[in-house]
Amino acid sequence: MSDRNMRGQGGPVPPEPAPGDDDALTAESPAVIELGISPLDGSAPRTAATEIIGFGIDDDLPDDADDVPTGVAAPVASPRVADDEIVLVDAALADEPRLVIERYAQAPTPVVNRVGRASRVFGLWFAVTASVVSVAVGARLASLGLSLRQVVLVTVLGIVLSLVPLGLGTLAGRRNGQSTVMLSRATFGVIGNLVPAVFALLVRMAWGALLLAILGRAVTAATGPTAPGAAGARDGSVPLAALGVLAVATVIALFGYALIRSVQAVLAVAGATLVIAMMVLSAGLVDLDSALAAPDGSGFTVFGGVTLVFAYLGLAWASSGADLARYQGRSGKGSASLLWLLAGVGVPALVLAVWGAVLVSSQRQRGADLSVDPVGALAALLPEGLEWPLLLLGTVTVLSALILTLYSGGLAAAALSAGLPRAAGVVLTAVGAAVLLLPFGGLGVRAAFLTVPLTLAIPVAAWSGLFSAETLVRASRFDTHSLLKRGGAYADVRWVNLTAFVVFSAIGWGLLVPGAGWSAWQGYLFVPLGIDPGGEFAATNPGVLVAFTLGLATPLLAGIPAIRRQERLLAPASAR
Repeated sequence: MSDRNMRGQGGPVPPEPAPGDDDALTAESPAVIELGISPLDGSAPRTAATEIIGFGIDDDLPDDADDVPTGVAAPVASPRVADDEIVLVDAALADEPRLVIERYAQAPTPVVNRVGRASRVFGLWFAVTASVVSVAVGARLASLGLSLRQVVLVTVLGIVLSLVPLGLGTLAGRRNGQSTVMLSRATFGVIGNLVPAVFALLVRMAWGALLLAILGRAVTAATGPTAPGAAGARDGSVPLAALGVLAVATVIALFGYALIRSVQAVLAVAGATLVIAMMVLSAGLVDLDSALAAPDGSGFTVFGGVTLVFAYLGLAWASSGADLARYQGRSGKGSASLLWLLAGVGVPALVLAVWGAVLVSSQRQRGADLSVDPVGALAALLPEGLEWPLLLLGTVTVLSALILTLYSGGLAAAALSAGLPRAAGVVLTAVGAAVLLLPFGGLGVRAAFLTVPLTLAIPVAAWSGLFSAETLVRASRFDTHSLLKRGGAYADVRWVNLTAFVVFSAIGWGLLVPGAGWSAWQGYLFVPLGIDPGGEFAATNPGVLVAFTLGLATPLLAGIPAIRRQERLLAPASAR
């Protein structure tokens, strides 16, 4: 049976032999199978896919991803900073080393070192105001004829008024990182600011000399006669002690802020401890019934009391507000800085002023000397054997205030010239204080304490009024480059403000009660204005508040257009 027959019969099919290498492969043609299907009548084949499914075979199918916009993407918003701003991560911020001399005087504090919290302000100011000067102010208020409740009211009002120059200076220093006297270049001009800067330096020198005179009385109380107003010990201990404390304060101020904040923190604790101890030791001198029975003083006396607190506590340190805020970080709130400032300045001043008033009201015959010679009067009132704690208290409080005086004096001197380093300015201020101590010693502590602070307060009041008002009006912070170099947004001389400073200072001195000796030239406007020089109104020393009020009013009435011109000049730079 052939192979074909075997396939037809369904039997096994033997395998075909494999072709050889030379055999050609052949394939049978496929068979055509007729299915018997024919198209319907009237139908026509369609071969174009678009006519069947609505789009071509090669076209993309519709998809949600096709809804993405195809235009140019909008720029992503990013935070903008000023051209002179340095952006740092928190890990890069660090305090300056304590034992490295601070270099920055005219230029702003570097951002890397601006890590101070608002709470630091408390310790810096507490150490300064927790002093025998605050006791003397309260004693002076009571000796003027104010009742105890009026002393509290007057002290609070004086502290609140003091916060105007101190608070605005603190906020300005926190924003710009520059000293108070440097910032005032915007108010008086880059060149015109030389005049108030010289006054600021002289005020620091004079206050330094007055503090050394108070220290001399503390030394006298411990080593020599304790009668109020006594000249001092005759063995040379007074000048040696004063020069020793001055040398220590100079070294600390030379190193600058980093060391100052650490030392002031220690002095604040030591001063508070000594003050509490002296209050406890002198508690036996208090007669509350007598103190509470003191009658109220007149309205003029209240006015004079506010002037006194403002002059001795606020204007004495008005040029130091920004100096202690230069190292604060800008991330916190300005309100926190103001609250800590209020606590550091107000709490010790209020407590000690009230205590001084209580002592005077309790010891009418001997307590009145507290107002002119606080250390000597306390030494005379306290039991024997407490002179050395009193000396320690006087030394601590004077050292704290003297450090700040020399530090601010160095910054004021550096603001006079870019070629004068801050350290050299500190030494210059210390030398000036030592030189002025000689005439102050000739005056005596009593006369110096009565006349010098009020005389110094007049130009400071005029300056701080002008500077505070302009700072309050400004819508933006000061421009650093314009403060450092001529030709910027700030004019060389702001003639309106500079003239006002000189005129208002002259008016203020003309409305001060003339003292004996060197201050007899004051009070020259009382008679031309029809005011009795010996009357109750003249006794309030209205020149201080008059100079300050005129200073505040001038920028508000005549300076706003000039300030807005400055800001318009700075607007293109800030927009970059």
